[in-house]
Amino acid sequence: MPLRGWMGWIRYGLPGLVLGLVLTLVLEGRGPSVRAQSSPAIPLPVAASERPHGTNPAPAGGEATGTIAFTSPAGNNGQLLTLIDTRTRSFAVYRIDPTNPKGTVKLEAVRQYQWDLKLAEYNNLPPEVAAIESTVKSLGQPNR
Repeated sequence: MPLRGWMGWIRYGLPGLVLGLVLTLVLEGRGPSVRAQSSPAIPLPVAASERPHGTNPAPAGGEATGTIAFTSPAGNNGQLLTLIDTRTRSFAVYRIDPTNPKGTVKLEAVRQYQWDLKLAEYNNLPPEVAAIESTVKSLGQPNR
């Protein structure tokens, strides 16, 4: 029987291949979905597939909602809450201490970053932006 060596592939590999192709076709066009907790004061962007028919899509960068919020761990069981206002191009960082029975929220920093984004570079390690630009231009690479 010439198919004897192929029996394992036909029995296990072929169904796996078919299932993989079916899943690829069914899920095609769907990217990874990220869900975060949100309050009504801080709405999150909604994917195009989840918006009601006839609503306008959100501009890139989350500018339709205006506020991006996320937390990150801080020392001593604390957390940092960062709020980014995309309309005013500013952010605020708060330290939250869950070990305090009353709970504490402390404002750590606030900054408008609109002018920061105008800098070509600041406080960077070599190579500097000008050196990289010069090298690329000398190699005849087109601007991107």
